[in-house]
Amino acid sequence: MKLLPIFLFVALLVSCSKEPNHAAGLLDGEQRFLIVNTFDAINKMPTVPHERTRNRELAKMVDTLIESKEYELAEQFIEKIENWRKQQKQVQLATAYFKEGIVQKAEILIQQVEAIAYKITSLKSAEPQLSDAERVFLEQYDDFRVDRIKVALSAYYLEKDEKVKSEDWSKNVLPTEQADFIKLKAFALVGEDYEAAIIINDMLATGETFEGKCAAIDGYVALYSYYYDDEAKRTELAEKILLYTKTLPIMYRVEWLHKMAVSAYDFNDTINAERFFNEAAALISTVSLGHRMYFPLKSSNITTAFTIGKEEAAAVQAVDLRNKYNEIKTSIFNIYRADLLIACAEAFMAVGNEDASYTAYLDAIDQAGVNPNSRPRVEDLTIIVQSLIRNDVVLSEEITTKLVSLSDSVETPW
Repeated sequence: MKLLPIFLFVALLVSCSKEPNHAAGLLDGEQRFLIVNTFDAINKMPTVPHERTRNRELAKMVDTLIESKEYELAEQFIEKIENWRKQQKQVQLATAYFKEGIVQKAEILIQQVEAIAYKITSLKSAEPQLSDAERVFLEQYDDFRVDRIKVALSAYYLEKDEKVKSEDWSKNVLPTEQADFIKLKAFALVGEDYEAAIIINDMLATGETFEGKCAAIDGYVALYSYYYDDEAKRTELAEKILLYTKTLPIMYRVEWLHKMAVSAYDFNDTINAERFFNEAAALISTVSLGHRMYFPLKSSNITTAFTIGKEEAAAVQAVDLRNKYNEIKTSIFNIYRADLLIACAEAFMAVGNEDASYTAYLDAIDQAGVNPNSRPRVEDLTIIVQSLIRNDVVLSEEITTKLVSLSDSVETPW
């Protein structure tokens, strides 16, 4: 067991900053330990040939830390990312710092990222005359990669209400990457200017990109909830959502229907809550879905059912979902079993069946260790730990011990 060194490592990370952190982290000691333990496992992954996977998994853990307001630990993790995701996460963290009033730290991070962004722009303008080292550097930020950094900067300045700088960073960005920033602009207008928000979302909905269409529906659904008491607006938005979602993938349609069902329920509109929930349930049950899509969608449907007052039915369906897994588990390729078991565990957590949830989590950890290659083990470890943290699962000694064992097992072959 390596509990003591890791806890000491966490303590050192937390104490290394001299600027006071006005946002208290939300994780307890065991949760921080699990995240650092997972970080150690991901960090073992060789850059060649797994650079993308390694950096992606590190970025996932950073997301979890930022969501949990564990900013100083997130900042340490970000330093280990070795591609464009580093700058993207630095801006994401800076935005979180700014929202918490930790402005100095936010500005330091932004200055670092802007220096990189300006360097990229300068090198692109001088591309024919670049040295070999400069070409290698520029290749790391080609195409969408630099655009994602720019969009993150745009979002930061939008949060600061510096609209000119915000727009400047989003100029000449690929339309596929700009959609999220445009969505943020529409969200900022939700309670301020309904017509302006509608215009922005209509532009996205009728545009050429898939990302833009999805961002538009996100906007309509947010407006639908905000203006639920206004029947005319609610009706207009429901019509737009129905019109523009017909051709979009089922996983997005189900998510939007779930959000609309919960909005209706929150406003005591049980008729529409039932209607949207049933539409989502029908999509899941009637469309031919592979196991990897069916299980998380059904788990989400169970969570929504419980949320809108269908507690007994949701509890039964959670058991049915686990039984379905037991029936088909031998036909599921081993690298996908943990994903499906996590869906079962989250369904049980949603309905308050903690014992069944613990069992599903433990089985997921066991299945993660079945694969002889360490790359899928690390990916499963990340998924499991993220789920435990995001669902605030009380960590039993058995879960923690098994996760440490899984992390320790990570080694060649990858």
